[in-house]
Amino acid sequence: MRLDRFCEGIRLMPEAVKELESIEVEEEEYKKNKRLFQEDKDAFYAAILKEKKFRLLFLYYFCRMGCDAWEEYIKKGISEKVYWDTFYDLTLWCGNCRQEYGEYGIAQYDWFYRAIEGKLLRLGRLEFEQGCSEWEFVCRGRKVSPGEPVIYVHVPQGERLEWKECLESFARAFRLWGKDRCYLCHSWLLGEELEDILPEESNIRKFREFFTVVRIDYEEREAEWRVFRTVNRSIKAYPEETALQKRMKKLLLEGKCFGNGLGVWKNGRNVR
Repeated sequence: MRLDRFCEGIRLMPEAVKELESIEVEEEEYKKNKRLFQEDKDAFYAAILKEKKFRLLFLYYFCRMGCDAWEEYIKKGISEKVYWDTFYDLTLWCGNCRQEYGEYGIAQYDWFYRAIEGKLLRLGRLEFEQGCSEWEFVCRGRKVSPGEPVIYVHVPQGERLEWKECLESFARAFRLWGKDRCYLCHSWLLGEELEDILPEESNIRKFREFFTVVRIDYEEREAEWRVFRTVNRSIKAYPEETALQKRMKKLLLEGKCFGNGLGVWKNGRNVR
């Protein structure tokens, strides 16, 4: 697949496409770095980070490798729509990079191997990733140990979190992998502190009902980044443009922290 066709398919911003077209990477250099990515991702990241326009280069390489992944997706019987929806993540994160750093590119560079290697698929509103558990927990009466296979549930940004659409995504995932797999979601959306600030009709509250939360951690400040689009040392500097921002900022100023919850899919939902 040609790079221009790929950029069109993922609806990449025209300004970002123009910048990608200005990049000059010899074919041998691309193949060398692609091999490095496949063999040692950390070494690949380190090599690109040394370059002057490293964020733009990450976007370039991930788009090129996304092109290369096309045939593997088709061989696996994955639809063209799922392919484009999955790699649309690049456009979303390119927009985040522009907002945060004032330039087009990719800042969260350690995320996209999942799509490139076919481990992650976007099925409607939600993404599902085949992976291994990082934690020990109980799923439907059975202990799951670190390293055991699970299906991670991710929530892409940019759209309303409608309950019905989420239900449809789960139904599609169950048709692929079955309902007996352990479906996990590790997200700020499942943090226990949100209970204090979400209105009853909140879509986030409805999403939380899909899961039984088995642990809470405070290793990241994802909730702040997602709600305020930045993580600031000064809580007072956070905007108050939405009701959720106002409520969260108030609790943060009172000394509260917002953690991430690890949720296990409740098997009682009527999903076909």
